[in-house]
Amino acid sequence: MKIKGVIFDKDGTLMDFASFWIPVAENAVKYILDIVGADNSLAGEMLNSIGVYAGIQGVLCSGTYEQIADKFYEVLSDNDIRIDKKELYAVISQAFHNSIKYGEIVPTCDNIKEVFAELKKSGRIIALVTTDDEYVTKECLERLDIYNFFDVIYSDDGIHPSKPNPYYISKLCADTGLAVGELIMVGDTMTDMKFAENGGIMSIGVAKKEKDREVIMKSADYVIDDISKLNSILR
Repeated sequence: MKIKGVIFDKDGTLMDFASFWIPVAENAVKYILDIVGADNSLAGEMLNSIGVYAGIQGVLCSGTYEQIADKFYEVLSDNDIRIDKKELYAVISQAFHNSIKYGEIVPTCDNIKEVFAELKKSGRIIALVTTDDEYVTKECLERLDIYNFFDVIYSDDGIHPSKPNPYYISKLCADTGLAVGELIMVGDTMTDMKFAENGGIMSIGVAKKEKDREVIMKSADYVIDDISKLNSILR
């Protein structure tokens, strides 16, 4: 393959989703309910609304803070708790930022730093596209000790469309001079695969469990257990 640029997803692809985001979300919801003056008995409903206990395909996994705010707003409104949506968005951002200390960063493979070092040595452009904001994204990548390997990082800025809209594929091509045919996407969800499809690039699905492999292989060009197998495909 003449692949000159690799785009990574973050959660579930580079780091374990559940060990980080479930405790972060649980603590963020407590913070939000306290700020809006609501009873903590709503915590379960709030968490379920973003898919915390319903698998990795929920809004928490693939959505932005604005999309999370929409879900929380519905729950609060249904329980007669009034708050301005813009104010809620600001509260949510602060809540998650204050709660990331509760999340455990677990890389998806033991040799993640070596994987990126080899990829960097190959001369390929290394990019990240995530629905997390800049603050959380940088914190996670630094704790994984791979932040400096990335040439380009696109995180949610509340302005530009997020995955699966292919906006950041076009932007990466414009920013680096790479052609669509020279890019490949590495991700663990159907949102990532749809992002690649919408942008006209190849894709590598990451899935360890057989049920997840069966789902993602329907859309991915390749499927690997974890990113330690990545360089064997790119050679």
